[in-house]
This record gives sequence, structure tokens and C-alpha cells, in this order.
Amino acid sequence: MKANISAVFIILLTSASMTVAATPYSPYYQGGHHGMQPPAQPGSAAAILEEGVKKLTTYIRSKNPQDRARAIQYLKSEIAPYFDFTYMTQWAAGPAWRNMDAAQRSKMEGELAKSFLTILATNLSSYNNQQIRFFTPRGQRQGEKTVSAWIMEQDSYPTKLDFRFYRNKQGSWKIFDVKVAGNSAVSYYRNMFRQQLRYSQARASR
Repeated sequence: MKANISAVFIILLTSASMTVAATPYSPYYQGGHHGMQPPAQPGSAAAILEEGVKKLTTYIRSKNPQDRARAIQYLKSEIAPYFDFTYMTQWAAGPAWRNMDAAQRSKMEGELAKSFLTILATNLSSYNNQQIRFFTPRGQRQGEKTVSAWIMEQDSYPTKLDFRFYRNKQGSWKIFDVKVAGNSAVSYYRNMFRQQLRYSQARASR
């Protein structure tokens, strides 16, 4: 599963420019000419995703992505704000979140964010400038949007990604999950935390 999560981050780095036209995700496409993606509205989930990818590619061009410590610091300050790690952790914890105190929630969130950003930093230099195609954002329920993208692989099928956003209380769109070919980052961390809980319970019962 770790390879799947790593792929999530590699995908974020695969576009050298964000001016690629997209074949519309037809059930959700609205307006525009056939074969062209309508421009992302400022402040929308699609625009936020494009902005984040641009920051990453600019960093890779101007800095040394192999310097992991420096990369992690950059990601914490510039990329982490696009995500809501508290919300992501709440989803990963599931029903157990309600029974956790503030210290336990904070610890769990810290572990998830550290893992997430460390994997991203490790893979900053692992991209080959593949073409990326974005699709029209679609809503799953009120206050949520999913922005899908395809990574166009040469001589192979494209890799499909789904970036899940929710609108927070301040009205901003934040990423709380990323799926690669159906493999969810939230599901990965949910399984990880369940294994940790079982291990802790087993030790306590000895």
C-alpha cells in the first residue's frame, strides 16, 4: 500500500506547466467547446489544485529536491496549507475519533501529517514531466468537490487521480483525501491506525 500512497505524491509533481487542455469528464462537464476544459474559477477547488502543483514544480526547478530536510520544511510552510490534516485525521480515525481526548487527537494528527509530508518530500525528484489532464470538478454532496486528473503515460494507460476537497467553516476549499486508481490515502491511514490500536490493546492485555 505504501507504493500507492507514494504514487499520490508523485502525481502532484508530474506537470511542468498547467496549461494543458483536458478532455471533459462528460457527465459533469458544463459549457465550453468540446475537448477543452473551462477555466478554473479563482478560489475554486480546481484553481487551488493547479496553484499547489505550480508551487511544487517551481520548487523542483529552483531548489535541490534531494535535500529532504529542506524539502520537508518547504512542504510544511507552502504545501501543507492546501490540506486539512485535522479533517483528514478525523476521517481516518472513524468512530474512534469521538472517544479520543484532545491530546490523543493531536498526536494522531501529527503522525499522519508527518508521514504524509515525509513521503512527499522523499518523492519530489521522482517525476518525468508527463502530461496531466484535469477534469471538471464534481460534487459528491453539499460542501464537497472532487477534482479528477489523468496522468498521461507514454505507451500505457493513464493513471487516474481523485483529489477530494471540502469547504471549511471559513469558506475555503481544502484537500482531505487523494485517491490513485481507487486507492485512498485516508483508507491507508485508517488501516495503519487500526493496526496501531490493536497492537496497543494487545500489549495492554498482557
